[in-house]
Amino acid sequence: MARQGRTSVLALVCALVCGILCAPGCGRDDGKTELELWTLALRPAFNEYMAERIEAFEREHPGVRVRWVDLPFEAVDRKLIATAAAGRAPDVVNMSDRSFARFAAAGAFADLEGLLPGDPTEVYLEGALRIGRIEGRLLALPWYLTTQTLLVNTDLLARGGLTPETLGEDWATLREQAGPFRETTGRFLFSIPLGHESDIAMMMLQEGLPLLRVDAGGRLEPALTDPEAVAFVADWIEAYRRGDLPRQSATDGHAHLIEMFQTGRLAAINTGANFLGRIQTEAPSVFEVTEVKPAVTGSLGRAHIATMVVSVTNASKHPELAAALAWHLTGPESQLALCRKATVLPSTPEVLDDPLFDPPAEAEGAQARIALARSLAAEELRHAVAFTPSLETWPDLRRTLEDQIKRAMLDGVPVAEAMARADDRWRRILRDADEKRQREGSPPASIDAIPNPGPRAGIAGGSQ
Repeated sequence: MARQGRTSVLALVCALVCGILCAPGCGRDDGKTELELWTLALRPAFNEYMAERIEAFEREHPGVRVRWVDLPFEAVDRKLIATAAAGRAPDVVNMSDRSFARFAAAGAFADLEGLLPGDPTEVYLEGALRIGRIEGRLLALPWYLTTQTLLVNTDLLARGGLTPETLGEDWATLREQAGPFRETTGRFLFSIPLGHESDIAMMMLQEGLPLLRVDAGGRLEPALTDPEAVAFVADWIEAYRRGDLPRQSATDGHAHLIEMFQTGRLAAINTGANFLGRIQTEAPSVFEVTEVKPAVTGSLGRAHIATMVVSVTNASKHPELAAALAWHLTGPESQLALCRKATVLPSTPEVLDDPLFDPPAEAEGAQARIALARSLAAEELRHAVAFTPSLETWPDLRRTLEDQIKRAMLDGVPVAEAMARADDRWRRILRDADEKRQREGSPPASIDAIPNPGPRAGIAGGSQ
């Protein structure tokens, strides 16, 4: 499956670089230049928003027409490969951070440095902007973001002798509290995906543990058998084996968090603030006893950012205009308008300063609780980091690690053995990727692709 994915991406890159046939931007009979823009899952809720943003761009660029195409999340990779092979790839494409790295590292997108009408470091949050940097090139701009808040069921906490104030603020403390809470209440204090849609790699980075390092030859190599990495994973698997975490943490993804919280089986969940509205609708009795706290973090004190990005493809015949469109769509004015329509967060500090993200004036009421969740998440963004490595191979590496974690959780495989197997497989994946890069004349992957932000200011001597 991984080999097929790499072959497909290579086919895409060849088509994008060659620009065969007539890519969008060739112009029409009226003499206008057409730019094709792809987004993900915005129709029909955001038709009006996109129409207004496109109209504003076209007013600023009277010789340009923007053709907007919206795609389902599951279709964009396949569609991009197919249209590129036919010479019809878009000029500008919106992708999730998980899909972006594979295409970007393979050379599908244009370097935006020198194309943009301004300095991106003065516009975007650095924690969000870094996901678009690969091998020293800026290949994407951050658009809208999500990060976590901690939602707590105060009634269930009280049954276990805890309050929102005494509840742990980091994963290690929460894990220590989980056993006594389970013994007292028969319920789970919290859960986290470990074996499917696993958060384990992100959590390791939040602790400052290296997933990869540079070998003597300057190449990336795995660090999964380092004693600190093995001990970190072992602590989580032992918590699962003791029964402190539900079975769903091994078998289910993030969806189980909301479902178990709504039915009173979890006392706390680390999730997006946007889910609070869903809880209000589907489980009003739980919503009434839910309080909001800042996100749970590792020892660095930094929450994770999930980032939607916007890139210019190498197929664009008008890269400067395409970059201007990406800049316009992700700029403060566009982001503020989007945040007023949806419970997403902006990637620009200017928008974070808007009163929209201020704490609510009133402490009581459903809307005040939702506003507080959004305000806390927005404040976390100022220190948060996109803990998604910008590597072409990252989807394969992540899947390999979670498969081995699942084997340790469900099949009783010793943790050290599971980590050694994952380490060996990572080494082969990285070696194959380096050999492919060498054949293509591309530089090897760099350690700069791995987030390493240092502690948040005020935490363990952090100064960032």
